Order: sequence, then structure tokens, then C-alpha cells
Amino acid sequence: MQSYNQARANAARRRQAETGESYAAALEAIRLDRLHERDGATEAGNSPVGRGPDYFHNEPVPVVLTQLVQYHSHRIAKYLYFAMDEGRWHSDFAEWQAMTLYKLTDAMAHLHLLIGTISAYLRGEGVEQYFLRRYLQVNEDQQVEAYFTPRVEEHLAGLTGRPAPEDSGVWHSVGSDIASQTGWSNPERHEALEAALHALYGNYPDDSEAFDHLPPALQDRVLALIAIMRTEASTEPSQGEGAE
Repeated sequence: MQSYNQARANAARRRQAETGESYAAALEAIRLDRLHERDGATEAGNSPVGRGPDYFHNEPVPVVLTQLVQYHSHRIAKYLYFAMDEGRWHSDFAEWQAMTLYKLTDAMAHLHLLIGTISAYLRGEGVEQYFLRRYLQVNEDQQVEAYFTPRVEEHLAGLTGRPAPEDSGVWHSVGSDIASQTGWSNPERHEALEAALHALYGNYPDDSEAFDHLPPALQDRVLALIAIMRTEASTEPSQGEGAE
């Protein structure tokens, strides 16, 4: 009869062959699975364990997550705009490098927080570590864990209506406001950004149905923006026009 340790090692090797993860990660996953089984985590009333994408097919996307993406995308776009605008001021290279990197790292902080909060939400829903690594495009569990910062814990608590962790700062309040679309959240600005991005990047008019999935009011706004962009483009002088 195999010892408990040998059986666990064999199970880890089988998991490693199936998932491609490292032996250490597979062994840790096996250990956690056993802990969940021992603690009765699959009993009624507790969060299911080991969910993969099949579990979530045909489930609606939680509105709070789409609101989270809208909020942070707006902030990221704002900081990227500021960084681009710095390039219009050419007189001071020292000022440019400082201000540009400030804005880009501000954008990165929002992106990191957004990715971490979504990942923490999914982990709370029982999404397997294997799929988190896959979705985050990393190879090691440590790279996944790097996203789960105290700010993420605080932000997710506010987003999901849980009490703020000890020593919380502003992000719990921001999460609460995103969920309620008040305070720090600004739905009108978020919709303006979405409309601008659809107008800029949407596959239209090559695909006449490109915006059919949008709510009618947003669709009208996008088409109006496209019309403005086309008007401006058509009024610009062509190359060489007016040359003597």
C-alpha cells in the first residue's frame, strides 16, 4: 500500500502532466484540494471548489464587474491621455520625463488594481488556480499571488459590500461607490469613453452590425461620433492641395 506522501506525490505528477504547471505548484494544489475536502468546503452553503469555465457558461456577467472595468478604464485612459499630451510640450525634457512616467505609472497602478480585483473575485467564486494562471498569462502561482495586494482585498470588500479590512484607505470607499454608481464613480464619463472607443476602434462600416449589441442610446451616440470624425476627415486638405 502506498504511503500518504507517496500517493500525494503521484497525484501531483498526474496533475502536472495534465496542466503543465510545475511539480511544486501541482503538489500545493493537491494539498489545498485535500484541505478543502477535509473542511467540508463542498457542503451546502459553502463556496464550490475547483470551478472551471464550464461552470460559468450561460451565467450572466456580474454587473458590478463591468462597472469595475468601466471605472478603471476611464482612469487608465485619462492618465494615458495626460502622458500623450506631455509630448506637446517640447521645451523641457527633464519635465517631460518626470511627468510622463508619473502618468504612466498611475495608469499602471489602476490596471494592476483592476486585474487583481477581478482575479480575487473569481478566486472567491472558486475558479481554479490553473485557470487564474491561464487567464493572467503567467506560469507560476507566485505571479498570480502578486496581484492579491492589500489594496485589492480592500477594493473587493467595498465592491461586494463587505466590511473594510483593518487599516483600510480610500479603495474600500471607491469600491462601494463603483457598486452603487455614486461618489467616486461617474457613469456619464464612463459611457462617454465607451462611445469614443467604439467610434474609434469599432469595425464599422465594414461590419454594418458592429454596434447592434449596444443599448440604443449608446449606439446613437457612437454613430454620431463617427459622423463627426468623417466630417472632419473630409474637410481636411489632401496632401499637396493648395501647393503652388
